[in-house]
Amino acid sequence: MQTRGFLILVAVTAAVLLIAVFSAATGDRGVSRAGPGEKALPALGPKLADLAWFRLTRGQTHADFAQVGASWLVVEKGNYPAAAAKVRQTLLSLADLTLVEPKTRRPELYPRLGVEDPDDGKSTLVIVQDTSGAKVAELIVGKRRQDRLGSGNDGVYVRRPGGAQSWLARGSLDLSGDVTSWLDRRILDIPSVRIASVSLTGEDGAGLVLTRAAPDGEFGVQNPPLDVKFKPAAALAEPAAALEALDLDDVRPASELPPPDSGVATASLKTFEGLVVNLKLVQRNKATWVAIQAVGSGPTEAEAAKINAKVAPWMFAVPEFKAKLLRTKLADVIESAKG
Repeated sequence: MQTRGFLILVAVTAAVLLIAVFSAATGDRGVSRAGPGEKALPALGPKLADLAWFRLTRGQTHADFAQVGASWLVVEKGNYPAAAAKVRQTLLSLADLTLVEPKTRRPELYPRLGVEDPDDGKSTLVIVQDTSGAKVAELIVGKRRQDRLGSGNDGVYVRRPGGAQSWLARGSLDLSGDVTSWLDRRILDIPSVRIASVSLTGEDGAGLVLTRAAPDGEFGVQNPPLDVKFKPAAALAEPAAALEALDLDDVRPASELPPPDSGVATASLKTFEGLVVNLKLVQRNKATWVAIQAVGSGPTEAEAAKINAKVAPWMFAVPEFKAKLLRTKLADVIESAKG
């Protein structure tokens, strides 16, 4: 009986210790709960229409966003346009964060929630300013806590800079990803059905021209060599899709990476309406960068001007599968010998 009583006492003591440790790590019983609907950043909501700048800092890296007119620009990328929907949703989510439950005040436990100082850990510091330059919001954002029941009660751990108290806040907020993930990545989207001809020239000067007479027609090689069998029509049509849903992997101002006047691969795609899109391809650090220029007249003049206004100041790093299409050579469309 004494042994049984001792074991029960040990079990109870262990349970009490576990509860104490859990409480220390995830909550603070000495702090009152937040009031109903209390916002983590109460000044941000009323200022959403009057914002000018915000910064995300994680470790030794940061990303600055500036609002110019109706557009948010990514400062670290030469003021290239940011993904408007992502920025808008981020600011709305920050303004909507609602404090739910106080958590730890102990710095040594901050890493468990991801709310340690951004210089030392994996948290993200958010600073927002209005058009007057005044600081509207400042918050350390930590780990997300997803609602596994699917009832819409996702949460995130937060802490105000300079304050010891951390909190669980209700709301969905994702600040992950590098600077490029915040860019407006779509460069062009010209469906392949519009393309009438594709003219490709390699760095060595060798050329390939693919043409067709109608949108529902098949591409053929212009001036084909004799006694050569080409790959099926689907393979010949692939380069025409190079400008369809063309997204960037990275971007730099054209002044920082000007293409050489010679010795570069080029591509020229022409639509049935007369729009011509010319590209120069430059290989740098295992990535293909392209300079783009559009030419149009009559019905395509306005479209060309719109494209040039967007792409002219920039050099774009494009996905490798798109670069491969733009570098297609004659040998790539010739059927290999059997046996």
